Amino acid sequence: MIRFKRILKAGFVNFFRNGWLSVTTTLIMSLALLTVGIFLVLALSTNKIVHELKDKVDIVVNFKDSASEALIYQLKSDLMIRPEIKSVQYISKEDALKEFKARASVKQEVRDIVTAEDNPLPRSLRIQSVDLKEYDYVSNIIKKPTYSPYIDSSSYDDNKTLIENINQSVRFVERVGIGLSVLFILIAIMVVFNTVRLALVFRSREIEIMRLVGASESFVKIPFLIEGFLYGLFALIVSQGVIFGGVLLSEEIASGTVFEKFMQRITPIFYENFLLITLIMVIIGTFIGIGASYLSLRRHAK
Repeated sequence: MIRFKRILKAGFVNFFRNGWLSVTTTLIMSLALLTVGIFLVLALSTNKIVHELKDKVDIVVNFKDSASEALIYQLKSDLMIRPEIKSVQYISKEDALKEFKARASVKQEVRDIVTAEDNPLPRSLRIQSVDLKEYDYVSNIIKKPTYSPYIDSSSYDDNKTLIENINQSVRFVERVGIGLSVLFILIAIMVVFNTVRLALVFRSREIEIMRLVGASESFVKIPFLIEGFLYGLFALIVSQGVIFGGVLLSEEIASGTVFEKFMQRITPIFYENFLLITLIMVIIGTFIGIGASYLSLRRHAK
C-alpha cells in the first residue's frame, strides 16, 4: 500500500511539475474530447429527428376506380412480406371522405360539395417503412405490370427528394463528426506521446539514479501512466464543463428566437444520454492518456 501511494504521488508530482506543458496537453486533449462530445450529441439528435421523420414520411398509393378490392389487398400482402415495412393501411373511399372532412384547412363550402353519394376521392394504401431506403422497394413493387395499370398516382416522387435529403444530411453529419473526432484524437495522442517523451528526457538523470539505487521498472514507469491518466481526467472535466455550459447558454440565447424549437429538441437528448456520452468520453480520454503514455514509455524509456 505504501509503495502504491508513492507511485501515485509520483504521478501527480510529474503532472504538476510539467506546469504549462501539462496545461497545454490537457487543453489539446479537451479539444479532442469536446469534438467527440459534440459529435455524439449531434449524432444522437440526428438519429432521433430521423426516427420522428420516419413516422411522418409515408407513401400514399391512390388507385383507379377500376382496381378490384382483391388486387389492392394482394398489393398490401406483397408489401407486408418485407420486415422493414412498418405498416400498410388500406384507406377506403369512406375513410378518405372522413379524413377529408376532418381537415381544418378545407373550407366548409368544399366539404359540403363532396358527399358520400358523389365521392371522387380514391381508395389508397398508406405505407410506412422502418428504413427510409425501403421506399425504393415500394416504388418498384407498384411499378409492376400487375399493379401499375390500376394505380392512379403515388406520393413516392414527391417524398423521394425529402427522403434523399434526409439520408444525405445524416451521412454528412456522421462523416464530418467522425473525421474531426479521429483527427483531434490523433493530434492528442501525438501531443501526450511527446509530452511524456520530453518528461523522460528532462528526468533521465533522475531515472538513472532511481535505477542505480534499486527502483523497479514499475516504480519508474507507472507514474508516467498515471500522468497520462490525469491528462485524460482533467480533459474530460474541462470538455464536459464546456459542453454542459454550452447547452445551458444556448438555451438562454435561443429563448424567444427561431432556434428555440431546435434547442427544445437537442437539450432533452443531451440530458437523457449524459451518462452514455460521459462514459464514451471517459473511455476515449483514458485510451488517449494512458495509451499514448504507454507507447512513449515503450519507445523511449530504455
